[in-house]
Amino acid sequence: MAEKGKIVLLVDDVQLFLRLEETFFKRAGCRVLTAQSGREAIKLVQEKMPDLVLLDYYMPDMRGDKVIQALKADAKTKQIPIIIVSTSAKNEDIKACYEAGCADYITKPIQPDTVLARVASLLDISHRIHRRLPVNFRIEGEAPPLTFTGFSRNLSQGGISIEAEQIIENGTRLRLWIPILPKNSMIELCGEVVRSELDKMHAKYLYGVKFIDVSREAQDALIEYLKKHLPEEQIIL
Repeated sequence: MAEKGKIVLLVDDVQLFLRLEETFFKRAGCRVLTAQSGREAIKLVQEKMPDLVLLDYYMPDMRGDKVIQALKADAKTKQIPIIIVSTSAKNEDIKACYEAGCADYITKPIQPDTVLARVASLLDISHRIHRRLPVNFRIEGEAPPLTFTGFSRNLSQGGISIEAEQIIENGTRLRLWIPILPKNSMIELCGEVVRSELDKMHAKYLYGVKFIDVSREAQDALIEYLKKHLPEEQIIL
């Protein structure tokens, strides 16, 4: 489940998209608010102070970039991240939204794995919202000055469970090289140890690693790998 108290405001004048998006986020454990116009969105943001706004670009009363400008001009709400969701892939629309201050721009039709991966990064939602894929491959790791070799137990969009012989403290930042690219080529990911325990039977340490500062390239590679090995509807709980 998502971190308790995380609130997402969904803004769209089309009920179908609202219901679709609401389902995604409730499944992820978020508290969901909805609005159907730009002015209603501004009012709700000022009253409820959500952790994130998912905003349609084309609405009857005002465009998404104008809503962003209004919220960024208010000292109380300017730090709230806003993701634009739009049918428009026009460069001028995308540019207008980024110049206004949006955190990301996603085109419809939305894909739940893509949306939740980006939201998880912005809100620091636990990787446990993602379905885990059992995997067993050799990985290389580095937590300066320590270097180590380990084996994976399971993998998700948000993190990985690994076993290793070395002792690594919770909170340690890691660099991992994981063979999920074609022909088992390695991709580099950064993570933080959020859970650890000793497997006494096998004399190994088990670590839960949460991915942090994931690049778009690495995020896309993770999603592609999981799609190949899990049914799409099982990628996200």
